[in-house]
Amino acid sequence: MGYALRSLAMVVGLGMCLVCSVAAAQSATLRWYGHAFFLLTSAQGVRVAMDPYGAIGYPMPRVEAGVVTVSHEHGDHNDPNRLAGAPEVLRGLKAGGVGWNPVSYQKKDVRITAIPAYHDDVQGQKRGLNTIFIVETGHLRLAHLSDIGHTLSEAIVKAMGRIDILLVPVGGNFSIDGRQAKEIMSRLRPRISIPIHYKTPVTASWPIEDESAFLAGLKNVRRLDTLTVSLTPETLPAQPEVWVMRYR
Repeated sequence: MGYALRSLAMVVGLGMCLVCSVAAAQSATLRWYGHAFFLLTSAQGVRVAMDPYGAIGYPMPRVEAGVVTVSHEHGDHNDPNRLAGAPEVLRGLKAGGVGWNPVSYQKKDVRITAIPAYHDDVQGQKRGLNTIFIVETGHLRLAHLSDIGHTLSEAIVKAMGRIDILLVPVGGNFSIDGRQAKEIMSRLRPRISIPIHYKTPVTASWPIEDESAFLAGLKNVRRLDTLTVSLTPETLPAQPEVWVMRYR
């Protein structure tokens, strides 16, 4: 190979390495701990814990976070005191659950906003209020629906905007079921949907369904043999997929 060709190959190789390095540097990671509890870590190291549970039976490893979102004040969603790191706590509801807190939070490469929702389909008369949290980082937009108990109004869909990753409950009874989750997915068209809040061996006695009814008939379902996934805009699937994550 001539000098010019060797030089060109070196430049191309260096460019590819730089592209890989930039992509790796911009990736976020998402870890599921079961139920509705996730940890999102941004490219700049901001660690966002979402709906950490109390003592409901899931193993509680040492989790450190810089900020915590709490969608509502039920014990399977609202125990930031179990986290390390003295995080800032963003509560979706006012004290006593009498209304929603306005949330507009920015830290480094993470932006968090909140959208009012309900825990049931009768505007909170049965189970109170709920909060949808939108977490944006690295041109990715993630929506955590928590214990939403209803399908989405046009106003909520508009407020949510583009959603790349959707964390959606599918267990029913205390939240929407698999059929309603599919309806929400069809309207939002996220690139990745991750089912949450369903029956597992830990919650075998709970009056909720497992994920099987939700998954029935769906295409592009991936059961991931990993606890943590890396996310970048460039590596999102071209067609919508459902990812079933592991919590242990």
